[in-house]
Amino acid sequence: MDLRVEAAAPALLVLAQEHVDRWNPRAARDLANRAMDRADSCDDPRLVRARALTILAFCERMEDRYPEGVAAGQAAIELAQQTGDLATEARARSVVARILLTIGETDDAVLESRTALDIAELSGDLTSCMIAFTAFTNVCLAIGQFDLALEYCERASEIARMTGDDIACGMLMDTAGCVYVEQAVAAQESGDVTGAAALFRRAVKLSREAMLVARRNGHRRYEAGALANLAEGLAALGQPEKALRLLESWQADPELDTAYTLTHHLDTRGAICLALGRYDQAVECFAAALELAEGKKSAMVYHEHLAEAHERNGDPVRALMQFKAFHTLYVQVASESAQRGARVAAVRWETTQAHARAEQERARAEALSSTNLELSRRTEDLLQQSREDPLTGLANRRAMERLLEHGLGDRAIAMIDVDHFKNVNDTFSHPVGDAVLRHLGQILRTSCRAGDVAIRYGGEEFALLFHRAEDESVRAAAERVRAAVEDYDWNAVATGLAVTVSVGVATGSDANTAAEALALADQRLYQAKRTGRNRVVA
Repeated sequence: MDLRVEAAAPALLVLAQEHVDRWNPRAARDLANRAMDRADSCDDPRLVRARALTILAFCERMEDRYPEGVAAGQAAIELAQQTGDLATEARARSVVARILLTIGETDDAVLESRTALDIAELSGDLTSCMIAFTAFTNVCLAIGQFDLALEYCERASEIARMTGDDIACGMLMDTAGCVYVEQAVAAQESGDVTGAAALFRRAVKLSREAMLVARRNGHRRYEAGALANLAEGLAALGQPEKALRLLESWQADPELDTAYTLTHHLDTRGAICLALGRYDQAVECFAAALELAEGKKSAMVYHEHLAEAHERNGDPVRALMQFKAFHTLYVQVASESAQRGARVAAVRWETTQAHARAEQERARAEALSSTNLELSRRTEDLLQQSREDPLTGLANRRAMERLLEHGLGDRAIAMIDVDHFKNVNDTFSHPVGDAVLRHLGQILRTSCRAGDVAIRYGGEEFALLFHRAEDESVRAAAERVRAAVEDYDWNAVATGLAVTVSVGVATGSDANTAAEALALADQRLYQAKRTGRNRVVA
């Protein structure tokens, strides 16, 4: 029996959301429309229609149908307000914010995403909070607010880990990697070569982890995207040949891969070949990407890249031809973008006028006032969860950043990374890997003195924030932690298991800012890795 034919509306919506998560808009659209058709058989048809319209708005965004996406999102918001479904309203506002960002309506995207954040936190629904945090992360990335983007990306990641959403965890790792790349580029432009390299290393690490998570879950699109981002990071770190081998390892399949995935890989490969001086290969890659390009905007980009490749290859005639094609498309894309933005604005204005939005917001605020105390408690609980690592119970990176808002001062920071942690997962299983992280958290917690703070920075990376650097030798304190890990009875966790850590230490007197001290500690951590692991570099 075909579940899509016989299932009730709520079950159809669950299936539709699964297809959204798998980036399959056609199947998701079909299931959401079926749910809409069967809404009248449910206790509250408006609730079903609001959730179905939210899914349809996601589908329209995935297929670049922006006015239609905003119309569906606005209709979902209205129905969600009528039923008091805060979680669905937050999700619908999040997708509208993403569309507004895509079409260049940045100010409206910021306002819409902030509203989605507030409503999601009031709802107490973790998944809606994760979606709203992710949307706000992308808005912050687009406007260059990188620290804020990382904060909300981490908050979304914490919820993904709490709810066991492994696919979302991987996607958010890759998003954080993109933020680090943008930070690295900014550092390069300012002349901070060391800081840029550290940021690129973080981006590479996250993209690699995201790729493995996607592969483990069979999410081909996310795996391909993370792999391309990983190749870009490796090339930026001076490893272009390794990056090319990685791209060549991907077995592209036109039957399984979208045009975006195929062209992303070709364009990345072309950019690396261009940097290596392999101009003929770069031309081949960009030309292949142009053939597969869907839409004028993508074709415009590849015409521009082809123009540069031909110019560097000593072929000014072909370079001029490609540049002319680029310019023609640029004018058309700009015109169509303006028209599309005008249609989106019209949709929003008509919705606002037709439903007297301001009056509805006032009435809704009054209706919510009686429950504000409970909602505030839920919000505080969510904020507490967002600052605590659920696996180890330690403070998380967001909490550490708050502790360092006013600088490191006379304190010291130790960055700690588990040696060969991937081998632990591969050899003993991921549950054993999680157990190792929990035991490490306990070791670090018991190693703290009064005023010290143990932190899980992310993945297998931890930190110790020492209250005062001069109380005793920080290096000696870090060495005690290293030895405690090495001497721990890991056989009690798994027979044959041995765990060590590498540590990099920096004090407030080593740098002018907390960010510089963190970068220095991270650099020393990598030095400890390179010189044999299971050691402290201070």
